[in-house]
Amino acid sequence: MNNSVALRIKQLRNHYNLSVKEFASRCGLSHVAIFHLENGRTLKPHRGSLQRIAGVFGTSADWILYGTGEMLPFGTAQIYNNENTADVRWKDEAYTEIKNRNAILEKEVERLWQMIGHFTNGAKPNLQIVMDGK
Repeated sequence: MNNSVALRIKQLRNHYNLSVKEFASRCGLSHVAIFHLENGRTLKPHRGSLQRIAGVFGTSADWILYGTGEMLPFGTAQIYNNENTADVRWKDEAYTEIKNRNAILEKEVERLWQMIGHFTNGAKPNLQIVMDGK
């Protein structure tokens, strides 16, 4: 990551007159992540992190990365009225991700049972007996 990205994130934070911790809290990131972004320690910022910052503070990921367009194309965002918006969005994204991974795991377990069925008489073993050691 070049220093211009770090400078733009710092410029955005300073525009809203927020500390690193307040800025991070509003967009649902850790203050360490923001600190690393502002100081150029993060070489490849995560797309989701950039989208969170852009969404909460009314800018675009393109402006953060490349400086294209205006910093605040729609004016200053009302961040004080939307304190819980980032938390809700983050929780919804996390829930969706877990739900998707769970569905994938369920399909894999079913596929494994089908493979086991080819090598046995087709009946699923009684796992309770196996777990109790009987």
